[in-house]
Amino acid sequence: MIFASFQKDTLSTFLNKIKESLFRVPLRYKIIGLAVGMVALFGTVTIFKVHTILVSNMKDLLKDESLSVARELASHSKEYILINDLYGLTRLLKDIQNSRPEVRYAFVVDSYHEVLAHTFSGGFPGDLLKGEDHLGLHERTVSLLTNEGAVWDTYYPIFEEDGHGGVHVGITEAVMQHQISDFLRSLLIHTVIVMAIALILSVLLTLVITKPVKKLLGATRAIRHGNYESIVDTFPQDEVGDLVVAFNAMLEQLQQADVDRREKEKIRKEFLQRVISTQEQERKRVARELHDQSSQALASIMVRLDVLDKSYKSGLSEDIAALKRSLVEEMGALRNLARELRPSVLDDMGLVPGLELYFNQFRERYGLLVEFVEIGTQKERADHCVETCVYRIIQESLTNITKHAEADTVRVLLEWREEKIRCVIEDNGIGFDLENISKDRLGLYGMEERAHLLGGILRVDSEFGEGTMISFTIPAKGIIECDE
Repeated sequence: MIFASFQKDTLSTFLNKIKESLFRVPLRYKIIGLAVGMVALFGTVTIFKVHTILVSNMKDLLKDESLSVARELASHSKEYILINDLYGLTRLLKDIQNSRPEVRYAFVVDSYHEVLAHTFSGGFPGDLLKGEDHLGLHERTVSLLTNEGAVWDTYYPIFEEDGHGGVHVGITEAVMQHQISDFLRSLLIHTVIVMAIALILSVLLTLVITKPVKKLLGATRAIRHGNYESIVDTFPQDEVGDLVVAFNAMLEQLQQADVDRREKEKIRKEFLQRVISTQEQERKRVARELHDQSSQALASIMVRLDVLDKSYKSGLSEDIAALKRSLVEEMGALRNLARELRPSVLDDMGLVPGLELYFNQFRERYGLLVEFVEIGTQKERADHCVETCVYRIIQESLTNITKHAEADTVRVLLEWREEKIRCVIEDNGIGFDLENISKDRLGLYGMEERAHLLGGILRVDSEFGEGTMISFTIPAKGIIECDE
């Protein structure tokens, strides 16, 4: 059973390889091969069929001829036997052999199966008399295999009323086979000539067909690379020409659509760039105000509380201490909020230190284990807007994890390879159904827009019970200018 399954798989693999090889053959060779192959197949089948018919007819014809010659010799041999003229009988056999090239031999036997006359010049072969005893008065024709090829041997009685001997005639197939071979050789030559003509015509046909097809292929490749200016000449007046006309019409529509798309993309990118830039500027402003104004105001209150605590020795000390603790907590919360809005370490030291600081704060605040691995980011810093984009996507992803994932471990991989930054954020939470949950709810649209704005891609994979993985890749050198 295993061997049969292995054979089936091997045959299937072999057939698939043949199919793939045929698919890779260029169109012109397919047309040429089809034309020449059809002629070759037709010629081969024709030659085989003609050969089969000719051989079948030859056997019937030689069998009938052998019987006819034997009957004729039996009729003419009677008088020679009656007068015992063996010389004349031999001359009669020789004359028949000389006049008919297909007659290989002829001989006459008496009622005792003794040879009276024959046409063999080197002596009579005794093997031809084997099985003579059962012939009697009946004629018969059999095919004998000799060292010279097949021979149709016919025995015909001379005196049917008393069984007084008979005539043997052997008709060879060699002569007619030679004629058949000459005919088939001529047919083969004509087939080869027709194949040559078919080859020439198919080459001319492929030139007519493949020339516009090659131009279409070249234009299609140009379109794939964003070039919509490759208009194809419409010289054919057949279906290929109609295809070229339709292709040119489609190309004109693509040109206009590309212009419209570029304009819309330009407007969209400018809008998104302004929105993101404004958002980051606002974050920086709020973070600065929190740090410079609110934190300083709270610090001033803290100083006054210290003075007040030292001035009064009454029961207000406990209340003042409670107020100081509240102020310390609020000042810490404001510092954390300011760092989340716009961490200064991101501007001063770069992406990796900013992420490490954020992950430390994230662990302390939510109690989740964050495993961070960075590869190849030490060589240089990416563009400022790229670092901001990566930081915000990771920040939004971890915020979603705390809200929805019910995870206890988060793994973050950051890799710089071949002028691109790749990041993977993976959790071991409950996962979700992408089709039934709005991307707006998870902030995925915002993350996607940030990645797309910088020429990157973002992908989300998740299943119930399998956790969630967010991966994105963006160029390390941004394709837009940052106004931050």
